Amino acid sequence: MSIAGALTPYEIKRDERVARNKAILAKLIANNPLHQHMMMRMGSKDDSDDDDGERATKKKTKKKIKREINLEDVRRSGRIRKLPAPIYTTFELNEDLGDGTKNRKSFNSAVGKKRKSSESEEELKKQKKSSDKKSQPPSSPQSLKALNAKLKHIYSEFLGHRIETNDGGLKAAVVHELSPIAHPKFSKMSGIQEWRNCVVLYVNVGDKYGNSYDNVFTNCGGCITWFAQPRQDEESSPIRTILSTMSKKEVSCEETKNKALEEGEEAEKLFPKWPVHLFCRMEGETYTYCGRLKALNYEANKRPMKFTFQLLDAPLLRVSQDFLSLVELADGDVHQ
Repeated sequence: MSIAGALTPYEIKRDERVARNKAILAKLIANNPLHQHMMMRMGSKDDSDDDDGERATKKKTKKKIKREINLEDVRRSGRIRKLPAPIYTTFELNEDLGDGTKNRKSFNSAVGKKRKSSESEEELKKQKKSSDKKSQPPSSPQSLKALNAKLKHIYSEFLGHRIETNDGGLKAAVVHELSPIAHPKFSKMSGIQEWRNCVVLYVNVGDKYGNSYDNVFTNCGGCITWFAQPRQDEESSPIRTILSTMSKKEVSCEETKNKALEEGEEAEKLFPKWPVHLFCRMEGETYTYCGRLKALNYEANKRPMKFTFQLLDAPLLRVSQDFLSLVELADGDVHQ
């Protein structure tokens, strides 16, 4: 190791080499005119940089002189700045300006146009609604809307009885008995089904703990209340079918039962068709066919719409234990 302050042999040789190179470089450029000219230019540039710095400093320290501006003459928009200032005229609230009649006419005209516009908008909405219904695509051949439910079969075989199933498909078991084909397409979630020849309602009247639902039997099982879906109104297709029963003349349950027991193709054609049918159950149990429904009244302005139905086949249903298990019977007969 070297003593502090003393140079090592390598450092001594390095310094000698640097000194020798400087001496050689000085000899090479001492008499070179290009080098002398370059050095002169570099010197003049340094002087000019110093002058620019001084001027920049002076500029920074120079204060701006504020000009006095008459605020009354200032116009914000460049487009109207050079135009003469406007003259504003004042008048009293009830002063007659000579155009009162004209203003009233223009006001009434505007109101009339607005009313006509709103009326035309309502008319357009109605036209659009009807056109949307007309422009609906045709139903699939396998959908319930394209199929005629086997009403004679369901009436003769299951009135007042449960429709049992082995695979747990409670609603599918009903559709299987109603459908003329093996595998129709339908929604398992909807409580209202549209067939080509009728509407079928699926109603829960209570849970497994004995608690009743909003859909309840009244009049000793002769009537039932039912609520439509919130989005449905009087223009909805299934609701129109339901409302049609209010003015439809019904066939007695005895005559309908006799017609249902007849056999043959002719009997199938002559069986009295009815547009609305009911299937009820307690929660988790199979559906019981409760026959035909006739709408007695409804609340049109309520959402969901509330209906009161008459069970047209109540006299026959009251001898069925499956039906009686759904209804808490009271004394008295159904008013028909």
